Amino acid sequence: MTSLGPESLSTRTLLACPTCRGRLTRTGNQYCCDNSHSFDVASEGYVNLLLVQHRHSDDPGYNKEMIACRRDFFDAGYYQHLADEIATLIVDYLPADNQSVVLDAGCGEGYYVRRFASVLQAGQSIHPDRQVAIYGFDISKHGVRIAAKRDPHGIYAVASTYRMPLVDDSVDVLLTQFSPISAPDFAAVLKPGGVVLVGGPGPHHLYALKELLYDTPELHEPNVGLTSDQGFELIASHEIRYQINVRGAKDVADLLKMTPFYWAVGQQSRARLVGVDALDLEVHIVVTAYRYLGVATAPTPNQSATID
Repeated sequence: MTSLGPESLSTRTLLACPTCRGRLTRTGNQYCCDNSHSFDVASEGYVNLLLVQHRHSDDPGYNKEMIACRRDFFDAGYYQHLADEIATLIVDYLPADNQSVVLDAGCGEGYYVRRFASVLQAGQSIHPDRQVAIYGFDISKHGVRIAAKRDPHGIYAVASTYRMPLVDDSVDVLLTQFSPISAPDFAAVLKPGGVVLVGGPGPHHLYALKELLYDTPELHEPNVGLTSDQGFELIASHEIRYQINVRGAKDVADLLKMTPFYWAVGQQSRARLVGVDALDLEVHIVVTAYRYLGVATAPTPNQSATID
């Protein structure tokens, strides 16, 4: 596997100017378009393409503390099985072409696409000529900073999943894991036949944690998906379920802060976890695959697969 690294960005980047939509070219430590709009590359290797008028706050997305909690929890290995299975799904949906583009829309600190890159590396002998360009967008500059620093071969930008700064009709597989879904914006960047993998909580995801936080916990509702009138067709649903044993008060606290539960419940409910240093939980994720209607270029694995 060969990812398109920074050395080839000047001629092969697919980033688009967020101001005029012109294609961006990297020259030194700047990205520029033909209309002279320029954006500096940070020392970690990412570029900020989230325009001021498109920000809802001075520090949108996960803040520095929450990103640090996510990084530490991922580094502890609790979600490695999940990430490996998602990575395998991405590989399964790659087109047969030797060159393809994968975008993680809402990449956070880049955990899932880094695992994808590792899976590709492991299978390099099977597809020695395959080249995959990996892009990651997130509105949290703290997450993108870590993603770019840990993956110098990926191309990362601070950007929203709305009005994504990417060339139209360029993406083969788009991953969105626990992130906002925007059918028009996904359709704009996907190639005809491209695939969207929407990852979200299954009914029983982290239910034991919900039992500690809520007086009357409920099962997760299914994700609102993409539809045919939006230009997409459902092609598969993949269920990933396994048990994790969270050990240590810090890991328990990190998990809470990286979930929506932290904001959904009050301080009194959060206080119930103070002093809890062990949790036995089920990870239950449903990854739904949709094809952007057009010429089908991606294979279709089994219509329903359970990965334990």
